[in-house]
This record gives sequence, C-alpha cells and structure tokens, in this order.
Amino acid sequence: MNDCEINISPQSIQQQCQYFVVRKKRRCRMTVRPGRIFCGEHEPDPKTEDGQKDYRIPCPNDPKHTCYASKLQKHLLVCNARPRPLPPYLKLNVNVPANEEPLKQIILNQVPKETVAQVINKINKLYEKYLMNTVETIEEQEIHETILADFQDASRTESSLRHLRQASSLLRAAERAMLVRPDTCYVELGAGKGSCAISYIIISY
Repeated sequence: MNDCEINISPQSIQQQCQYFVVRKKRRCRMTVRPGRIFCGEHEPDPKTEDGQKDYRIPCPNDPKHTCYASKLQKHLLVCNARPRPLPPYLKLNVNVPANEEPLKQIILNQVPKETVAQVINKINKLYEKYLMNTVETIEEQEIHETILADFQDASRTESSLRHLRQASSLLRAAERAMLVRPDTCYVELGAGKGSCAISYIIISY
C-alpha cells in the first residue's frame, strides 16, 4: 500500500474496490463482496472468520500476487500460478545437452563494451545486406476510430497509450491490405486480451 491512497466514491462503492492506485492514476478495478469497500488485496484491516487479525502474504507460487495467511492452503489449491503437470508433448529441457552446464545469466552492464560493439556491428551489417531499402516506412496516422474513446481516456498511462497506438497502426495496416472483411476469423498469437482481433470484428460489420 506504499504507493496508494484511499478515495471513496459513494456511486461505485457497492461494486468496485475504492483503493486508489496512484501509479496507475485510477481506482483498483477488482469487484468487492457485498457490504465491503475494498477487495481482498487492499483491505486495510483484514480479519479471519473468528475475528482474529489476518495478513496478506506473497503467494509461494507467484509473489506478484498475495493471499490471506489464514487461507494459504486453500489458495494454493486454486491458484492460477500453481504448478501443473506438463502435457505429454512437452518435455522439460529436452533440447539441452546432458553434459552442458547451465548458462549463467549476465547483466548487460557487465558485458565488455567490445563485445557489445561487435554485436551491434554484426546487426548493422545484416541490416545493410538484407533489409536496407526494402522496409516501407508509413507515416503516422490518426488513431483508429474503433479505439479512439479508449485512447482519449484521461486515466490512461503512457504505457497503455503506447499499446493503443500500436493497435491502431495494425488496424490501419490490415485495412490497407484488405484483410478486414465480414465472416472472417482472426487469430492472434501471444495476444494478451486479443484487443486487435476484437477491433477487427467491430470494423468488419
């Protein structure tokens, strides 16, 4: 709670957590249980069912989220980050040589400048040989109308605006290539929320 402050709005108190996340410039979007003001993550004074003081602790499966200490075992059974058995078509480290030592992770600022310069030089040569004068540069265009309302949302961070600009450019490119048509199935790989495909469908009809 170090980067947050509380802002209670009577209009939305029954539905949305009233914890204001300063870093994101908006309230938490989690819903709350009837009669509560905050979600479980942001409850300032959590209690156990018998009235004892409870605590939020980092989840052992993924410390990016927390759970109640009193309900840890129950949480581990349903946690989305819990370890799962690999499907039969996956085998861990199948392509790693058996006798080879694990690669050590190296921080970039620990890499000798000469090595970094060699890599940059190699990339530049490959670009000059295979890509120079073949990449089409497209002038920046206005934000696509299907995501304009989201783009104009004052609560948006620069990071989310960057993603919307990218989505807008992809929509424009798809339209130029005449890929946006009715009765078309759009498949996104590594798409997160699949917002681009949703926008394609909207402008197809």
